[in-house]
Amino acid sequence: MAHKNNIIFETVRTEMARKFITIQQMADTLGCTRDTLSNKLSGKTMLNLDEAFTLNEVYFPEIDIRDLFKELYKKVA
Repeated sequence: MAHKNNIIFETVRTEMARKFITIQQMADTLGCTRDTLSNKLSGKTMLNLDEAFTLNEVYFPEIDIRDLFKELYKKVA
């Protein structure tokens, strides 16, 4: 799952920057630490489906979840 440059979920990261959303804010929503979510967003640990849905619903409802997390979607498609 990890990429060489440790940047996956480009759409998530782009939208976070556009909306000024921090990893800490999203981690608080998920009930985990900033480091835990950072590891998930960099591909070091797996992002759970329920976490992806929660982030989509709370922060990016205007974006289709398949577009937001396209890196995961392509793996199973």
